[in-house]
Amino acid sequence: MVVSLYAFAAMVIARELVIPSVFPAAVAGNIPGDPDYYHRLALERVEAIREGGISELQLRPEGQGPAGLASLVYLVNPSPYSFVLINALSHGLSALMMAMLVMRWFSVRAALVAIAPLVISPYMMVWFFQLNKDSLVLSGVLMLVYGLVRFVTAKERVPVREGMISLLFMGGGVVLLWTMRPYLNQVLLPIIAVLLVFSLGWRAMGGHLSFSGGAVFALYGLILIACLGVLGQGAASSETIRRLESFDFDIDGAVGNEASGYREGKSVAARCLDRIKAEVWRDENALPDYVNRKLRAMMGQRCLTFTLLETQKNSTVLKSMVDVDRWPAGSLEALGYLPRALMLGFFAPWPDDWSYVFRNGPSFFYMVVPLEAFLLYAGLLGLGFWAWRTRMWVTLIPLFLSVGVSLAYGMTTPFLGVLYRYRFPFWIIIICLGIAAMMDLRARRGGECRSGETGLDVSELGSTESLRQG
Repeated sequence: MVVSLYAFAAMVIARELVIPSVFPAAVAGNIPGDPDYYHRLALERVEAIREGGISELQLRPEGQGPAGLASLVYLVNPSPYSFVLINALSHGLSALMMAMLVMRWFSVRAALVAIAPLVISPYMMVWFFQLNKDSLVLSGVLMLVYGLVRFVTAKERVPVREGMISLLFMGGGVVLLWTMRPYLNQVLLPIIAVLLVFSLGWRAMGGHLSFSGGAVFALYGLILIACLGVLGQGAASSETIRRLESFDFDIDGAVGNEASGYREGKSVAARCLDRIKAEVWRDENALPDYVNRKLRAMMGQRCLTFTLLETQKNSTVLKSMVDVDRWPAGSLEALGYLPRALMLGFFAPWPDDWSYVFRNGPSFFYMVVPLEAFLLYAGLLGLGFWAWRTRMWVTLIPLFLSVGVSLAYGMTTPFLGVLYRYRFPFWIIIICLGIAAMMDLRARRGGECRSGETGLDVSELGSTESLRQG
């Protein structure tokens, strides 16, 4: 509740003071672009519901989840501040889920300190005070990751009650993602499937799994995979992915008003899309058809991102768009882009870009992001060293998820500004766990110093988890 109150106050200040000075074109605190678009869609739905009844209610009008949720809220109170309250409550839920995730391995004190970057992030406050998808996406990701960690790290037999509790968290996260950004469930499905199979195999090879325990684990895992598969469609972005997978659209028309530019060879998006035409694209025979289709669709989505170069002319967009001259035309070329995609999706901005704000004048975005990138790098080192030191490799499960999703985003989104927003839930998990790990390492080092004076061997005390539970 404290976090929600703080978030609400920060968002109100942002709407009333920050936005009018930074965005003169803002109307009633709504930034031009997606937030204003969602707001107008929601008001249109409200009018339709009042005239035609509840049958006019739509979960995603024009494929946009925030507008559907806002239309319900606006039926009670049409003020944008009613949705700001929803965002603030969602931020409080995210902080709670992050704290619970950190406390799976670390102390309460470490968790309260470690979640600070999530709670007080100034970029988050400026970001979440609008109608947006990301507030609930963050909560959904953290609920899903917490439930998954709780499920995978359950004791030997995976009791039915513990499995049900984990499923409730995972199911809640999947539903939130389905409401706002369903394609993320598609991205998570193969990553989580691999993780569950590996976890089941590890338990079986270690002799820590009875037949009944394995059956329960497999059943709950299949339920989760089924939910991810069923709830992976629905939004406007999902329709784009479907069309890219089947390519039942006019590639030349996909660049809209830039058809003339394409004919003259000027449109980056059109030339990129030209490389994924059936007569040009080269499938790899050694790969399953599913993988070839996905790789082609991902490269198609990447090409569509380049349309922003034709509709947005400001310097921020131009600076944020990268690799505009790299257009893979086959599955092998797409696979060859994976290392670069990982650098973009997970590690960017890298240190040589951190000084951008000093070279090019003050920028709120370029001041905050390098700081969080530094925390990410430090968190990676801290978490990796802590896992090696304690041999508690299960702490790397969130890292596996974060890297997998960030890699997918890096393959499809060569626009750093948008990429940062998409990957934030997975970045912040590593940052917070890394801070907790570094705190625990420091405490262990202090304990070793004290044990040297008293003759006590602290290695006999066991893991942090056993200390916390004992």
